[in-house]
Amino acid sequence: MKIIRKTLTLLFVLIIGFWLGSSDILGNTRVGSWLNSAADFFPNQMEIQKLSDSFDTLPIIKDLSPAENQKDQNEQVQTIVENNNHAEVDYKVVEQRVLIQLNKLREKQDLKPLTTNEALKTAAVIRARETEESFSHTRPDGRGPFTVFENEAVDYPYKRVGENLGMATYYKNEKEMADLLFNGWVESEGHYENMVNPQYKEIGIGVHYDGEFLYVTQIFGTPLY
Repeated sequence: MKIIRKTLTLLFVLIIGFWLGSSDILGNTRVGSWLNSAADFFPNQMEIQKLSDSFDTLPIIKDLSPAENQKDQNEQVQTIVENNNHAEVDYKVVEQRVLIQLNKLREKQDLKPLTTNEALKTAAVIRARETEESFSHTRPDGRGPFTVFENEAVDYPYKRVGENLGMATYYKNEKEMADLLFNGWVESEGHYENMVNPQYKEIGIGVHYDGEFLYVTQIFGTPLY
């Protein structure tokens, strides 16, 4: 009899459970937090943000400031590039790893590899440092990203340029962090399109670390001449 009672009780519970599940009574019920993703438990380790942009019209060449002011800007840019390093992170390792992964990706698509360009590198370093203040394609002064080329210190007449931005909490070694950000770009349509665009010929990669977050910028270019 006990077995029969237990069986009947179990059947009753199952019937009630099925009825509740198929009705709207539990429609506003939320599942417990144990089903949350790992990012909720390890936000510092999993946080990755990415942005991409491109621009394919010819630049408007203007003299935006007096010669003396332009000289000051050039000196500021030179100082930024020369002092772009951090004791805890080897920026060159990150840059080289991103470049290697980028050209491997292009090789798989039967595309020519991108070569590094110093002017694009200067622009990428400036943008990587700026993204600490404003992680956006809008620069901290409110202008668009490619106004960086209006500075005489960034001499790159172009047909087409593009930008990928990435940031993540620094918690792995340099190569692993480069792979983390690069894989995030690959999985994002806009970033991926920039990286496999056959029109681009050159690349500049900028890296910046603020003590917590690693910022990496790719600036793609096709020279005007």
